[in-house]
Amino acid sequence: MSGTSSPRSGLSRRSFLKASGAAAGALGLAAAAGMTTTDGWLSPAEAHAEAEERIGYTFHQNHCTGHCSLKCTVRDGRLSIIEPNDAEGYDKRYRIACVRAMSEIEHVYGSERIQTPLKRVGERGSGEFVSVTWDEALAEIKEKLGAVWDAYGKSSVVVAGTSDVKVRYPHLKQIFNAQQDGRNGIDIGVGNGLGPMIGDSTSNVICTSEARDWARAKTVILTSTNFLESSVPSAKTFFEAKEAGAYIVSVDTHFTTTAGKANQWVPIEPGTDGALFLGMASCIIDNKWYDEASMKTGTSFPFLVDVETGEMLRRDQASAEASQSGADNPFMVWDAAASAAKPYAEVTDPVLEGEYEVDGRTCATVFELLKRSQRENGYTLEWASEKTAVDEAVIEDLARRYALDTPATLSLGWGGSDKYMNSDICGHAAGVLAALTGNYGKPGASIGVHVGGNYTGWSAKLASWTLPAEYKLADQEMPSYRMRNEPNSVRAYIALGDMFQQHYANMNVTKDWLRSLDFIVYVDIYHTESANWADIVLPACSKFETTEEAESLKVAYGHLLLQGKVLDPLFESKPDLEIERLLAQTMGVAEGALPQNSYEFCEYQIAKSTDPKIKGMTLQKLIDNQGVLPLPGIDQIREEYASQVKKTLSGRFDVYLESRLSANQALPVYEDPEEAYRDNELRSTYPLQFYQARTKFQIHSMFCDAAWIKTFYEPHLEMNPADMEPRGLSDGDVVEVFNDRGSIQIEVRPSEAVRPGSTRIFEGIWTKYMIKGNLQELTNDNLSPRDDLLQMGTSIAFQDTLVEVRKA
Repeated sequence: MSGTSSPRSGLSRRSFLKASGAAAGALGLAAAAGMTTTDGWLSPAEAHAEAEERIGYTFHQNHCTGHCSLKCTVRDGRLSIIEPNDAEGYDKRYRIACVRAMSEIEHVYGSERIQTPLKRVGERGSGEFVSVTWDEALAEIKEKLGAVWDAYGKSSVVVAGTSDVKVRYPHLKQIFNAQQDGRNGIDIGVGNGLGPMIGDSTSNVICTSEARDWARAKTVILTSTNFLESSVPSAKTFFEAKEAGAYIVSVDTHFTTTAGKANQWVPIEPGTDGALFLGMASCIIDNKWYDEASMKTGTSFPFLVDVETGEMLRRDQASAEASQSGADNPFMVWDAAASAAKPYAEVTDPVLEGEYEVDGRTCATVFELLKRSQRENGYTLEWASEKTAVDEAVIEDLARRYALDTPATLSLGWGGSDKYMNSDICGHAAGVLAALTGNYGKPGASIGVHVGGNYTGWSAKLASWTLPAEYKLADQEMPSYRMRNEPNSVRAYIALGDMFQQHYANMNVTKDWLRSLDFIVYVDIYHTESANWADIVLPACSKFETTEEAESLKVAYGHLLLQGKVLDPLFESKPDLEIERLLAQTMGVAEGALPQNSYEFCEYQIAKSTDPKIKGMTLQKLIDNQGVLPLPGIDQIREEYASQVKKTLSGRFDVYLESRLSANQALPVYEDPEEAYRDNELRSTYPLQFYQARTKFQIHSMFCDAAWIKTFYEPHLEMNPADMEPRGLSDGDVVEVFNDRGSIQIEVRPSEAVRPGSTRIFEGIWTKYMIKGNLQELTNDNLSPRDDLLQMGTSIAFQDTLVEVRKA
């Protein structure tokens, strides 16, 4: 069973109710087995009957997007050594095992492992459970989930998971005919603005060249991304670019590891990246540093717009709709030679500027409207400097470098500007910069999110298991973050991983919602905060444990990877696909609907794949090569260029977003963050921003409990000494961090790296590792005023949060 450790004492503080005799039997672990604690794991080999050494291979976490293939030595039945896979053809570039991977030697046996199925006996959220058998847990699920189905229908159930866990249950939501957690408000903020411009319907804007491409750039601007900590497996690309001569700029509110290694750090006011981009755009326009040729042929800048209505001019204006593609109803441009408006594909040299009369309409080009918008809204260098607190000369130099020291890359992060209420405007403004300068579609020039080798590296598509036609997703009523406080039919939730803490801001609203549900099931390896809100908790195996030679596959970072067998399942945990099959059988899913075992599924995924990069591969070849096979062509840098832009309405870089007209955002019009802006009157009560940072010590909330990592780091709040002194705070004081939503208590540490006026805490800290409260009790869960217009809905504004701090 999992325990709860105080950062100081290491003593259990969760009330975990059990019958002592039954618990020992339920654990299935005799004391001599010695794997219930790290001390037991470290006991001498002669204390155990087994005396053998063997090697196993697996891949590591999805969340960090590294998916590093690992070689694991098992001695006396225990995981003893973790090192990079040394398989033939596995290039040194990809042979990585970071501190988080190394910590798994202890972590898989950690005190927070869910060792048995659990049944809640206290109030939801109390963490009070009893151990039960798998049969008892499944019987409870059959009864309670069946009752929900009978009363409300199958669509009243949500099956949702964090990115690292849900991929391991690929069929569960379909076989249960459940709703999913699409449009979940995570990592889509800047993409809500940039995505429609470049043809990315997901708003993740990872449709960009891989980070190896940076070495071909002269300028690389990183904004709101601590790449060297959030993308450890691909961090070497940063240094390769620097060694190749790229000038790397880190634009970040706080001083980070990445800022320290960049050529230049540009500190900026929280949530004002969009103002920086708009100021840079004005500078580029005023100095005529833009790329006129690419603007004419590769963007919507020449397209004509009715200045009265804001509608884009089409060939058949009477039937024009904003959602029509340019192929179905072409956009019009002005042909100076013919002195007439013509379909854009018919004009090789359209005009970029000016206003023209077309069939009684006064029309201007998109570029003309952008210039007017910049001028009328006052987006000068002086304005941008006032908003961002970045010197005018620095903004001008950034604009010059980005426009003239080319090719240039603009890399956006998911951890900062992505998580404010104005993040879509920020992404739109970033796209304007790329469209003006032509910094896309060529080596060394790209825009988007480059985090993690998995998202932007070479990949291939494995076959999906064909389910019977009756097993399909229910329609999703609304984005999952709105289900908490808007009327809907959801009555049960199956959570795969730490959903309730990681995916929703304002934990108190989340708690009220969870209390109202009829039934909650939680499946995970570790007892996170979300587990406390479940009725039934099921223990899953880690990536190191399985009963089969082949448990799962992943195509990531240029390789086909195998999760092979390193350890037998620890405690009473079960492999993910076995849990999925058990749940299916329990709820009456038809025999044969799912693969009979994991090996069969892995074979199927490879054999039935139609991706040419998988051709010739087999599961046996993968096993024989230590669980890793390189995809063909990965020695070449993956380039994601104009092919992605062709997915836009025009087939070009679409600068003007007609669908945002009603919000006055067809072109980016700056708005301050909702809370965390400098002049907010709320700062008189809550003067400090509450900022959650990415860290090398964790992957979101994962590894928060890893004992070896905790020897280097324990949870604390960082503040600038200038903010601590007037509050009478000293290093190590226990402080209360609070606002109108809630409060937490935690130790405080001084750091000059933190911007005055802000606080900084690592994201994902579990409640049990705080002195009191949960960090999401503070965070901003308001909806964007453009929620219904944004292609992926509101981006949850975790960083757009103000607090005050005082000694507890």
